[in-house]
Amino acid sequence: MRAMLLLDERILADGSISRTRASVSGAKVHIEDDDGTAGALSVPALDRVMTRYGRALDESIALGGDALELAGGYRLSRLRYHAAVDAEGRDYLVWERPGGEPLAVIATMVTAALRYLVLRLSQDPPQESESDGS
Repeated sequence: MRAMLLLDERILADGSISRTRASVSGAKVHIEDDDGTAGALSVPALDRVMTRYGRALDESIALGGDALELAGGYRLSRLRYHAAVDAEGRDYLVWERPGGEPLAVIATMVTAALRYLVLRLSQDPPQESESDGS
């Protein structure tokens, strides 16, 4: 059984809860949703999304809890944090990368971006390389 990381939970229109999870297999990160959305992303693709939306995590915030260790020394973890400006705690995904500071993103936002990317990749056929001589 491979390790799974809960990325996000959301309430659907019918009142049921749908969860999105991630797991690692080699150099791929598998994204699976209770609604049937599933696909694999490369670590560089995940890095691109997390660095696009992520903001530096305050050094005073301790990391811990569930995490996935990825190829190349990357790490994706889930963090529950209650900022002074929030009425209650929020879930964040934290991206740790070699040579860089940890980046945090609100879990709901970045999970939506990852789900969209997985959906797009499953719908679009692979493009042929322009350099293959055809």
